[in-house]
Amino acid sequence: MHCFPCSVTNCTTMEFTLLEIARDQWSALRDLYTHDRTNLTGFDLINYFINYKASSDADLIKIYTTDKDWITHGSYILIHQLDNRAYVYLNTLDPKSLEDLKALLCYLDLKVFHWICGYGEHLKPLVEQYWLNLGQDLCKLEHLGTIVYHLPKSKIPCWKPQFKSLINVGYLSAKHAALVDQHWAYRTPDSLPWIRGLIEKNASAGVFDARGELLAWCLRSPHGSLCNLHVLSSHRRQGLGSLAVLFMANEIKSFGSEVLATVVFDNEGSKKLFENLGFKPINKLYWAVMPPLH
Repeated sequence: MHCFPCSVTNCTTMEFTLLEIARDQWSALRDLYTHDRTNLTGFDLINYFINYKASSDADLIKIYTTDKDWITHGSYILIHQLDNRAYVYLNTLDPKSLEDLKALLCYLDLKVFHWICGYGEHLKPLVEQYWLNLGQDLCKLEHLGTIVYHLPKSKIPCWKPQFKSLINVGYLSAKHAALVDQHWAYRTPDSLPWIRGLIEKNASAGVFDARGELLAWCLRSPHGSLCNLHVLSSHRRQGLGSLAVLFMANEIKSFGSEVLATVVFDNEGSKKLFENLGFKPINKLYWAVMPPLH
């Protein structure tokens, strides 16, 4: 038997009961967020995991909520355990539920290295309390910030493949995962399965030369945003990054989703690229790295 490596005590404190949302109810949770498709921890994120097919017994997903009235406030914490690390996502539609969501987060007892992914300004205090509950010094917590960019559907130019060009744009495959991982700024010794999963389970774009060699790429995160945009140093200033982004924009538009991208604050090159393509900044999101408990 393979157990989910997170001990969450099903106990009740003052007006707080921990509950798991059954998989057959995930679509109801997703649909609570239909009204705002630019919310990166809303509809598209939950929909990604509804359609997600596990690659192994060590690839596990759970969604927890604060109480039986979740259908009204939409509070949830989603934990994706992949091998020896975990990715944590959280949100609520009701500002009055923030204290309960904080209590739920602080009940988690993840024993592995994990990220808290894509939370907004209003959720930073929850992450800080969770950090303190881990026995960490608050001064050492870093909220890794990103700007959320949005390209309205009306601004997306139609994709016109150039079949006679020496450059071709198409989907990536799992065989490209190692190269993408090698050039990822946040690469770790065990990040390859994560990159491979993004390529296999979501839209992606690769820019190839006439021999089929990969020159540039762009992935789509579980949130639904463009990510991991990269052009090999030997082929920069040729518009290849823009090709990958426009290919992805048309793919995402065909899904009925909004075209969004997250760019770290100090990445001036990517910010300029997205702004030149018509993207506008609409929000900020943060990521935090959490140490394993021993």
